Amino acid sequence: MRTEAHISVTRADIRGGQLSRHAARRLQGGRAFAVSTGLGLPRTWSLATQSALDGFEAHLSDDDESDGQARLGDAVAAARDALADRCDQLVERLLPDATLVGLLLSAGQLHVISVGPGRVYVQRNGQPKRLTAREDEEKSGLLRARPSVCSTEVHPGDLILAGSLTAFSMSSIAKAMSVLGADPQTQPSVLASLLTEPAAKAGVGAAAIVVRIR
Repeated sequence: MRTEAHISVTRADIRGGQLSRHAARRLQGGRAFAVSTGLGLPRTWSLATQSALDGFEAHLSDDDESDGQARLGDAVAAARDALADRCDQLVERLLPDATLVGLLLSAGQLHVISVGPGRVYVQRNGQPKRLTAREDEEKSGLLRARPSVCSTEVHPGDLILAGSLTAFSMSSIAKAMSVLGADPQTQPSVLASLLTEPAAKAGVGAAAIVVRIR
């Protein structure tokens, strides 16, 4: 299964400066992706997201014969352990946390795991299908919330849109859908930028991953 993918990340405005609250990675040659948002004090955001993503990446099995949801579950458990270990090294009154959304493409299936706020959609023939539950948006992060998992078939031509909650505002969704309606073959790089631009202008930052199945 071939993919064409792009990641867009914008920073948050904090007291006249900018900090990285959101982070995203492409893994295993475009067969897996992850996005994380820092929770807690701004100065700990990047520590939390990098620890979570490092743990996830290091323990995501590349064995395509294994169950996709189980692979994601093991990787998220490792991400939680990595974040907890990092918290143990900090001297903070309010310890950081982080959300995590992981995607894995395997054998014609898209497997999704989410912990805390984040969104994933699959768009086929102009019709979006949401893969993350609305109630997950009320959850905390890796250290406290339980993961939600789901899987769905994907086919050539399908479009996967994933990212932080801030990447899916009414404004960003409207812009992306308008462009897609005019040109269904719009490049993932264009769509990812459209999803993160409103959050950048609002100063909250965002991370978006757009993947087209070829």
